[in-house]
Amino acid sequence: MKSYTLGFALFAAVVAAYASAAAAEHAVAPLAALPPTVNASSVAPATGVEAAITTLEREWAAAIVKKDVAALGRLLADDFNGTSPTAHTFTKTVAIEDLKSGKYVVTSMVLDEIAVNIYGDVAVAFTSQKESSRYRSTDTSGHYHFTDVWVKKGGQWQVVASHGSRFNEGH
Repeated sequence: MKSYTLGFALFAAVVAAYASAAAAEHAVAPLAALPPTVNASSVAPATGVEAAITTLEREWAAAIVKKDVAALGRLLADDFNGTSPTAHTFTKTVAIEDLKSGKYVVTSMVLDEIAVNIYGDVAVAFTSQKESSRYRSTDTSGHYHFTDVWVKKGGQWQVVASHGSRFNEGH
């Protein structure tokens, strides 16, 4: 666990340094989060990178529900690292295998908020979602918030890191 924590801390420091440099260079102002009572789909459509990342977040959720491993293979970077709301870490391979094997089953995943901060070829998405799911025999349905780090690699956006937290209710 210590090596993962150190590795993640190093990764976070690199992303933060790159993001700060990109923000200063491009004078990109962070986008404000949506008010809690506003559904992301009711807000005027985003443009450019924000729209692309918003679309990719929705594609990711749909791929999980549909068990579309080809889409997940495209969206998740090979070096993807995730942290579940129960503090379990997982790789791209584990995420895909858990869906394929039926360990993780999601019958519904609705993203009710998406906000995106852009820093050149790095974007950080903040999402809120309600899902109906189970992991093994445990009901994991609930309301979650995720912070996802997207990086433009080879001309395509891929998610390289995700961290989730569970909330009893929306905010």
